Parts: sequence; C-alpha cells; structure tokens
Amino acid sequence: MTTQTWIDGLFAGAVYALVALGLTITFQPTRVMNFAQGEALVLGAAVGYQAISLGRLSWPVALLLAVVLGALMGVATERMTMLPMRLSGSRFGWIVAALAVALIAQSLFTLNYSDVDALRPPPFAEGGLEVGGGRIAWQVSLTIGIALAVTAAYDAFLRHSLYGRALRAASHSPGTAVLMGIPVQRIVVLSFVISSAVTALVGLLAAPVLFIAPTAGLMFTIKGFTAAVIGGVGSPRGALTGGLIVGFLDSVVRAEINATAGNLVVFGLLALILVVFPAGLFGKPMEAH
Repeated sequence: MTTQTWIDGLFAGAVYALVALGLTITFQPTRVMNFAQGEALVLGAAVGYQAISLGRLSWPVALLLAVVLGALMGVATERMTMLPMRLSGSRFGWIVAALAVALIAQSLFTLNYSDVDALRPPPFAEGGLEVGGGRIAWQVSLTIGIALAVTAAYDAFLRHSLYGRALRAASHSPGTAVLMGIPVQRIVVLSFVISSAVTALVGLLAAPVLFIAPTAGLMFTIKGFTAAVIGGVGSPRGALTGGLIVGFLDSVVRAEINATAGNLVVFGLLALILVVFPAGLFGKPMEAH
C-alpha cells in the first residue's frame, strides 16, 4: 500500500464528505434525502469546463459562477421536490420527485456535453508537493483544505447562530417551530440553497483531478449518501468522518484489488455499522415528521 493510495483516499474522502454534508443540510429541516445532490457536483464541474476550458475565464469568476448557479439549482430543486410532496400528501412522494430532478439534470448535462468524456478544467494551481514517496497536487491540497474549512464553518454556524437554532427547532418539531414564529419554509429553501452551492463548489474544485462525467451525478449521490449514513445523518462531523471512511476504503481496496471490490467493501461496512450503530457513528435517533 503506497503513500499515493492514502493521498488519493484523503482527496476522495473530502469530496464525498462535502456531498454528504450537502445531504445532511437538506435532511435536517425536511427529513428528505436529495437524490439530485450529485447533480450539483456535476454542475460545478460543468461550470469549470465551460467557463475556464472553453470560455477562458479566470478561476475566481468560475468559483463565483459555481456558487451562484449552485444556489439557483438549490431553489429549483426545492420547488421540484418539496412542492409535489406537499401537494400529493404522501410521505414518500419526495422519493419520486427527487429522482425525477436527478434524471432531468442528468439529461440536460448529457445533451449539452454529449461529446465530452470528463468535465475537466485546468487546475487552479499547477504542480504539487512530494510527500513520503507520493505526490499531493496543489489542487488536491486546496480541495481537502476547503472541505475541512466548510465542514467546520457549517458546524459552528449550526451550533452558534440564530439560523442554526432555528434549523434545529424546525428539525425537531416543525409544527412547534411555526408556532414559535420560526419561518420554517424559508429555512427549508435556504437549506437547499446552501447544500447545492457547497456541492457545486466541491465539484468545481475536484473536476481537474477526478473523472467527472456528465452522467456521474448519481454515483456521487450514492457515495455521499453512504458517507452520511455511516457518519450519522444530521451531523456535519459525521458527514466528514463518513466521507473519509468511504474515501479511504474505496481508494485502498481499488488499489489493492479492483473497483468492484471497493464498492463491495464500502457497502458491506455500511451494513455492518448500521447493525451496530443504527443511527450511524455520530447520529442520534430521530423521529419522523
């Protein structure tokens, strides 16, 4: 097992952790898993490819575009997921709605980039650093650092801000939160906006390194969902821990055996953890709304 394998695992874990964080952000006030979360990551990669590779724009402009377009995608996803669920009156209507959003987004990416195998812009910074026989590119270091910073910032935001208190109240009991004057609907929309913007950001940062195809969104959603469940849905720290576990396992097993074995080990660990820790490593049992 080489140092490079561990570096690759840390990088993949950081990406999965931010996808898991995005899922956690929307799940807290809604109890809904956004199955279109991975499409926001593809959006970020597409912005990088379109703006930097084709449009010759700078990285700061691409970063701004990714965050803004990610936020707009969050608003659209909330409308297309939550509104049908409320109108149908079904507890499970969100599953069909969320999958429909994912398929629509995937179709749009496929139509626009049918001749592109990977949405890969040039890196923000060329070169890297030799570490213990492995090489960590500056783009990889940047992505890992931002993943850690975003997770820590959101965790602090959740614990110490008025929004965080309101979100926790809405998550615990939306009916009571409304009676207390908390704008639950506004919080729900904001959660989709933040989660999609964060995921689009990591998509842009990871695109120069990872193979992000126009159809790769669902795969990232599944890996992020696995990370969120392992760490404990609803916990930012759990999202980070779960993402790192999934990334390291996936990278190590892929390097030592093959890609299929990597998926088998990751999902096998998920089953084992849920038997021992039904709420995940850091999660708490939560009642349904």
